[in-house]
Order: sequence, then structure tokens, then C-alpha cells
Amino acid sequence: MTQISANPEQSFEEKSLSEFYDALGVRTFTVRDFFWRSAGLRLFTPVPMIRPISLSSQDLRYIWKQGAFFVHFPSLDRGPAFPGYIFLVEDKNYDWGSIKSSDRRHNIRRAFKHCTVESIPFELLLNKAAPLIKDTYYRHGRNCDNTVVEGWRNYFRAAASNPLFEAWATFVSGELAAFKVEFTYRGTVQADMIFSRKDLLKYYPVNALLFFSTQQAIRREGISSVSYGMTPVTGEPESLVGFKESMGFKKVDVDHRLEVNPLLKPAFCYPLSLALKAVADRYYNRSAYARIVSGIISKLREQVKNSARL
Repeated sequence: MTQISANPEQSFEEKSLSEFYDALGVRTFTVRDFFWRSAGLRLFTPVPMIRPISLSSQDLRYIWKQGAFFVHFPSLDRGPAFPGYIFLVEDKNYDWGSIKSSDRRHNIRRAFKHCTVESIPFELLLNKAAPLIKDTYYRHGRNCDNTVVEGWRNYFRAAASNPLFEAWATFVSGELAAFKVEFTYRGTVQADMIFSRKDLLKYYPVNALLFFSTQQAIRREGISSVSYGMTPVTGEPESLVGFKESMGFKKVDVDHRLEVNPLLKPAFCYPLSLALKAVADRYYNRSAYARIVSGIISKLREQVKNSARL
């Protein structure tokens, strides 16, 4: 039987998370005990990102009725898919012994000689986060205008009044060097974003931030895992994947699946997809939507090739 929530009797966490995304104008729904949120362009992904999911044809019909254009998830079912992963910490004793890389342990210890890590109020991010947001976007070759920054400020305002959200920061000599926002849902702490300052990276503030905040999160009563996300459709640099592994986050290899709303499928099939991807690639660094479209088409091609081998 399909598990779909409309949901007249939401749990406290589901209600709180729904209110957060409602405040941002982001569509959400609940299917198969997972909370699904739009990552942009009505591309829905599940929370918490902890395990593969099986979606029935009835589930998908419901999802399309919610206005979804695309759905991306780690899949439990045999069928069209592309290889991916989920990053998790499940060891309640996460500590120095969890860091297998001697170089990473050295960098974290060095970080704590210069950095302090603490939980912070979101009001601080409203006042101090903009330079780090711009710095991080530019380092990744992405446009960051005032509209982008204001979008994040709206995020911080919504998170400030939401009991599920917490912000952590690293300081170097009193200067904000890096920060992270996470939220709790169904026994999982989900890392939602990290920003940092380039000129202070030599002190390894991100290393200290992730190590300390992860340690604090996994040790909390009622928490069984900390999730650092799954393979994004836009891809992830191998250097970032390697960094997460070196921080002691378990990389769980799992098949991923992309489903496309039947009304949109013709545009994402050959030959129309060729023209669509060419346009998306032209604006890749200037538009989040262009990056999503380009990534979706690339993953769909990979999925089709893999299905041909089944």
C-alpha cells in the first residue's frame, strides 16, 4: 500500500519543516515517510537523505499532482538508474579515531589551535554572512548578485524562528571564517549548507566546523545519523567527495533515479534534449536553473545508457 501524506495530522517536525519552506515559497509534500522539497525548478529530493526509497506508480502519480516536474532519489528498485552515493555518520562515538587520514587529523588539530567553533544565533548570519556567501559562490564560478544574497537572508530569517534549525560557526581571532546550517528530522541531523571565507581557509575552519558540529550532533539523544547529502544532479567535484570521506563520513554507494513528469518528457528526450542542454550549458554559471537543467539531462542520458545494459 502506498504511503502518502496530505497531511491533516502532521507530526511536530513535519509541521515545523513545512512552515519553514512555506515561508520561503518552496513546495513540499510527504511520500513514503520522507519529506520532499523542491531544490529549484520543481526538482524534488527527499529528507532525510539516509537510505534508498521505493516509489510506486501510484506514488509518482501523486507527486505529479503536487506540481513536481522532476523527482530525484536513491532508489531501492531495479530499473533505470545512475550510480551515486549518500554520505552518513552513524557512529555515536565519532571522534579522532573516525578520521582515517593522518593528514586530515593533522589539519583538524591545527585548526583548533587557531579556531573556535560554537553554535550561533541566526541574527549573526543576517549581519555577517553575506561576504562568505559571495566568496563561496565566486570560488565555485557561480554568479552571486544581491538577489542571491537576499534569498539566503530570507532563509536565515525563517530558520531563526524554527525549532528544527541550528547554525554553527568557526571564528578565527573573532572573525567569522565559516558557518554551517543543519536541521533535525526523524532522528537525522541534515546538513543543509556550508559557506566559508577564502582568506581564512589556511586555518582549516571548515575542518574544525564539520568535526565539532558532527560530533555534537551524533551524540545527541534520539539522533541516529548525521547526513551530508547525496549525489546532486549537478554533480560534485571529486575533491569534495574525497574531503567528506577523509572527515570520516561513510560513503554509501547506491543507485539513484530521476523521474520526469510525463508532460515534460518529450523535451528531455532526444533530439530536443540536445538543444535544451546547449542553451542550459551556455548559462551554466549564471543561472541555478540552467545548472539543474544541464545536470538533469546529463543524468538522464547516463540513466538511459545504464538501462540498456540491464
